[in-house]
Amino acid sequence: MSVVLSEAAIAAELQHHPAPNRAEAWRRAELALRLRDNLLAEAKYLGIAPRPGDGAVCELEDESLISQLLERHVQVPDISDAACRAEYDRVPGRFRSPALFEAAHILIAADMTAPLQRETAREEARRLATLLGERPGRFAALAREHSACPTGAEGGVLGQITARDVTPEIATMLQAMTPGTICPVPVPTRHGYHILRLDQREDGRELPYEAVRETIRERLRRRAWAKAARAYTATLINVQRSELDQQETAS
Repeated sequence: MSVVLSEAAIAAELQHHPAPNRAEAWRRAELALRLRDNLLAEAKYLGIAPRPGDGAVCELEDESLISQLLERHVQVPDISDAACRAEYDRVPGRFRSPALFEAAHILIAADMTAPLQRETAREEARRLATLLGERPGRFAALAREHSACPTGAEGGVLGQITARDVTPEIATMLQAMTPGTICPVPVPTRHGYHILRLDQREDGRELPYEAVRETIRERLRRRAWAKAARAYTATLINVQRSELDQQETAS
């Protein structure tokens, strides 16, 4: 027998199921809740108990049960070296070491959610950028005097970094800059405005297969697990859809 779901529960679930219209979103939310109930019922039928430490909050306990149920029913074969090699060769040059940058910055800090602070910081950063356009040799001195980052004490030098070490906005600008130049436009981030100098850049190199084989194997394993999990839950989804269709017909 299907569990009777309250309208409040379905309404709360709606936010997780965007759809072209409310009726479809409602249907998806109801289906998701019924699927969750089905998974929990199956886990309890099999005698699965929450892992130690997972039951302090009801939601965590439910997640623990569902996770263990999927671990039992979703199995994937070992990923062969041949499959890893095929994935490596599928898009030549895809696996590369990250580009390395030697750069420096001056941070004019601001609460970017406060319009007045944001505008004040932007004007100060523009002033310094204009000054550096005329006298680039003053970068270190201005960093020590104005930068809100601890690197200011070292003249703003960031050292050797990758795109992962900085915000996406800074990474994008560094990729576009020519080594030996100062960006004429301050770069806004959640921390404030940055004036950037790029000293050197070493583009990433293609990595040999042996260096990325295990990374590829794990990626393929996760992909296979997700596919198997979808196949397992699809049977439950089809059952739930059939039940909902019957209920709609009966009503």
